[in-house]
Amino acid sequence: MKINYLKPNFMKTSKFFINAFLSLAFVASFTSCSDDDENPEPVNEEELITNLTLTFSNIATPADVVTMTSVAPDGLEEGMTTENVSGNFTAGATYALSLAITNASETPADDVLNDDIIPEADEHFFVYGVNDLNLSLTRDAGDVDGPDGTKLGVNTTWVAGDASTGNLQIILVHEPDSVNDSNPFGSATGGSEDFNITFTGVSIL
Repeated sequence: MKINYLKPNFMKTSKFFINAFLSLAFVASFTSCSDDDENPEPVNEEELITNLTLTFSNIATPADVVTMTSVAPDGLEEGMTTENVSGNFTAGATYALSLAITNASETPADDVLNDDIIPEADEHFFVYGVNDLNLSLTRDAGDVDGPDGTKLGVNTTWVAGDASTGNLQIILVHEPDSVNDSNPFGSATGGSEDFNITFTGVSIL
């Protein structure tokens, strides 16, 4: 009587396991690469600023107000800006400055001053300047603390001297290397300018 023995197909079984292992390794490698591509390092973009408003209010006579605005739909840093000055300073009067800095491309407009600049006061510094204009300023005792123990320059008081006409400049410096407020107008080295705006034809009467 002839007996037929069943022989295991060893080669086919081995090839199956090898192919399965290689397939799993490829899937794991692809998944790892896909995870890296889908989770890139976050980019910290600077906030867009489209509108700047300086409102000077006479402390003794609240109805005496000087307003300066700068608008740039593409951003004050690089866009085409439009400046406007409304009102005149009164000689001998003292004014409190209120700043509004917004991104009007958002709805509602994004309050960049209170949402971004003040919370990151250690990375920002306001520098002011006047030319042919008898205006002086102080950074208020209650002003926000800026870099290196300085005052940020968001809360300031201005005194109008003798009658004159000239320019007023405001610069917002981002991440300066050093700042100095020993002269209340302020100075900074290094960093970048979030905006640098000069208002012309400002008058003290």
